[in-house]
Amino acid sequence: MPLNYSKWDNLELSDDSDIEEHPNVDKKSMIRWKQRDIHEKREARKLQIAKYKSELSLNSVLRPRIEVIIKGVADKGLDHYRSVQRRLKENPSDEKPNTGSPNQPTYDMMISQLLSDVYRESSFIVDGAQISRDGQKRKGLEIALEQRLNWHIQELDKRDKVVKDELEKEEKEQAKKITSEGIHDGWSKSMVNKPKPSPLDDKPKILKSIEKEKTETIEVLNPKSVEVSSFKLSSKSAAEEEKDEEEEDFGPLTPSARAFANIPIGAFEKSFAFIQKDSSVLTESTHDSLLAEAFDAERRGDKDLAKRCVHQSLLINYCRQLGRDGVGLFFQKMISHNPKSIEMFVQDFNQTYSRIAQRTAEMIAEEAAAGEREQIQLVAEDPSMEIGFNLPEGPPPDDLRLEGEGTEEMDIEQVKLFLQRKWDIFQNFPESFRNALKTEKLDEVNKVLGKMKVAEAEEVVELLQEGGMLSFSEKGVRDMTQGQ
Repeated sequence: MPLNYSKWDNLELSDDSDIEEHPNVDKKSMIRWKQRDIHEKREARKLQIAKYKSELSLNSVLRPRIEVIIKGVADKGLDHYRSVQRRLKENPSDEKPNTGSPNQPTYDMMISQLLSDVYRESSFIVDGAQISRDGQKRKGLEIALEQRLNWHIQELDKRDKVVKDELEKEEKEQAKKITSEGIHDGWSKSMVNKPKPSPLDDKPKILKSIEKEKTETIEVLNPKSVEVSSFKLSSKSAAEEEKDEEEEDFGPLTPSARAFANIPIGAFEKSFAFIQKDSSVLTESTHDSLLAEAFDAERRGDKDLAKRCVHQSLLINYCRQLGRDGVGLFFQKMISHNPKSIEMFVQDFNQTYSRIAQRTAEMIAEEAAAGEREQIQLVAEDPSMEIGFNLPEGPPPDDLRLEGEGTEEMDIEQVKLFLQRKWDIFQNFPESFRNALKTEKLDEVNKVLGKMKVAEAEEVVELLQEGGMLSFSEKGVRDMTQGQ
């Protein structure tokens, strides 16, 4: 491939032979003046380009603001124009162009000056109709204002076109010469994609090394007894550490593992394609999480999901045992329905699922027999007390009235807020619990509470107390004549 060196034609060099010397000026001074002239012209061009860009940016901010004022004058007339002038005078914004000049006027100052000039020009056009209430002159003033503002928009558009042409010309002139400012690193970094480690290359677990500690040796009369006791102590601590290392919690299924578990049973082509696309499922943690999910699904009665999890966990187990080179061969035999391979896999699948189903049934039976499920029930601490329910009939009425002794000091608005909160709490209860409350029978309410989770039931009881829906009263008739 031939190299293109044409770009070096634009390189601006200081060649001493190109400088025409004056008989009364030495050569070194002429060279310095020539260099200074080049740098001054370059800086002047940069400043001119920055000026053009700043002007375009300023016009892009002012133009939409003027257009909004024109639309307001067309719709609402002279009142809108004066309201904009008042707002700019009484509550101006500090936003202004970022020029760095200390005396740079804000956008609102420029708009305010423009509106003042336009108003003065328009008033002169309609023969001095600044504050006149004459309807004809007022209408003429509104038309003149709109026309003058549109004229300024047109002037901005013309100016933008001229500035864009000049900016393009200056930038083209600037790009003709290669200078030190345009030097930059083209390629200063190289990257090499390292192959990702395969999940089949898991290293075996290594127990934590026990650090050696310096101990002080003390001579005793019966050293054997000390050795036996110390051996028992050290062996016990080592066993405990090994047990702690082996006890690990199974984490929840990752999104990738859950998608792998949703592949139908026997769809070995889809499973193989999934593993080729995402081999992160071939980890021991995914295998364990799939078996844990199979237990949970079996407890919930979702046998299809439990079987799929067992099926996919066995695929992972086979792939991990065969290693990286054996995965393709294993799936090739399963996809081609090799009789011996299919028979061995199906037998392993049936045995694993049977053990999970049997163990799950035993665990459910043990929990039902032991009654280990914790429940929240409403029970009065004092046997002589009876629990009742004070349920709301609806939201508080608008014309709520407080009657009875002690209601004079109550704030009716606070009472309304409490009654509304009480009604909202009641409406947010589950429908089954609302129906149980409406019976006003404690047994029915406890029956629904017993079916809830402990945390949910505790929250419901707290809401009952917050809404004042629980009432306590003594059973029977109390004799008030004793003691008289």
